[in-house]
Amino acid sequence: MRIPAWLGLAAVSTTAVAGTIAWSVTEQRQHPTPIAEIIAAAPAQVEAEYRQPAASPWAPGTSVMITRTLPVPGETIQVGQCTVAYSFTAGERAFAVTASHCGVPGNHVWPTADGEMADFSAPVGQFLYSDLYDEQSSRLDVGLIEITNPWYAMSAPEQTGPTVVADLIGELPETICKYGMTTGETCGPPISQTGVEILADHDGQELRAVAATAAVCARAGDSGGPVYADLDGRRVIVGLVSGTRDAARELSCEDPAAGPMTMSYTSMPAIQTVLDRVIPEADYQ
Repeated sequence: MRIPAWLGLAAVSTTAVAGTIAWSVTEQRQHPTPIAEIIAAAPAQVEAEYRQPAASPWAPGTSVMITRTLPVPGETIQVGQCTVAYSFTAGERAFAVTASHCGVPGNHVWPTADGEMADFSAPVGQFLYSDLYDEQSSRLDVGLIEITNPWYAMSAPEQTGPTVVADLIGELPETICKYGMTTGETCGPPISQTGVEILADHDGQELRAVAATAAVCARAGDSGGPVYADLDGRRVIVGLVSGTRDAARELSCEDPAAGPMTMSYTSMPAIQTVLDRVIPEADYQ
């Protein structure tokens, strides 16, 4: 079976918060709330508040493969590679949070073998919601996977620690980190907590997304991974990986020739606005 891969994580340009964004008439009709208003409505800098899912079937940093169709022996199929930020339950259902540009509702989610190859023995989930492709989009790179097989042993790291999320974050520490299935853990200083990134999905379609930025290396396949920091003596998730503006994305994070690295990520307060709208009955403790 031929399985060429499309890889998430490709920010092609950036726009400053104070800059002017050109909207077409069609975009204005579909998205009557300008991005500037979305950013202006973002939570103010307040003291962090923490929540932890009552149960987390998939650990932060779990690697997944995504397909639009079910694989058929002998036929070519496109496979996407992404990472899960964290997971939670809502009653008897279970969900995982990842990047919106990783898939659209109905896409099939598969586990990985040793974190590298797709295991097509049986799907473990399905894309339930993808904000960037929603007609009522909030321009947030947030996607939800419904986990259909929470008992499958998924490929995930141990070093990201327990799932604790910061609902509202104040000033971030000098260093934040991310974990992705391609580059593992990389760290660096935060740059900005509000901005606009223009992402390119696997079809080359441009998608404008509200995002924060940090000087952290990320590569294709890291999309959706947890962004975390040590706050108040605990490691907490403050966002998920969205895109990168690295000049040489084909180079490894350790290669000096890679140049300055800027990762865009969706902050936890923005993620929570999507979850409150789509899965308001989530179980937290």
